Amino acid sequence: MAARTVISEFEARRVERMLLSLFAGRLRRGEAFRIEGSCEGNWLSVQWELADGERRSVYVVEARVDLHAQRLRERQAIDLIYDLLGERFGEHLSDREPFTGLEWEAIDFAGATVFARGQMRSDAAEAAADAILHADALERSRALEDGDPDDDPEAPGA
Repeated sequence: MAARTVISEFEARRVERMLLSLFAGRLRRGEAFRIEGSCEGNWLSVQWELADGERRSVYVVEARVDLHAQRLRERQAIDLIYDLLGERFGEHLSDREPFTGLEWEAIDFAGATVFARGQMRSDAAEAAADAILHADALERSRALEDGDPDDDPEAPGA
């Protein structure tokens, strides 16, 4: 079963603008939110991303609920997750510490169990590393095509 979108582009932009206004005094220059939401089976998932303009600092958090187990309708689940993430991002902006890690974590919130996971990353650093690795791979490939055994890691004496 493919995931279907549950947060329209219009709603996502509206919530993003609301968050910029709500957290205006605590955001760094150029920081912005991006919101997405999907549902697959009984699981409704909302992803919030806070990133600076150069994407050197990106904090992505995904929160999800089991609609059936929590006895929630989609709109209720979305609003529940918005409330949880709004509260947690408010705390995050005070100390800049991630509030959840890579592993799914069960959070009891407003009488429901919400699962969350997050990751701090730097898209700019990852892109630079990919460029370096790609250039190195091309250089090694060309050296092998030219028959230079010193650049073949499998060749004896290399």
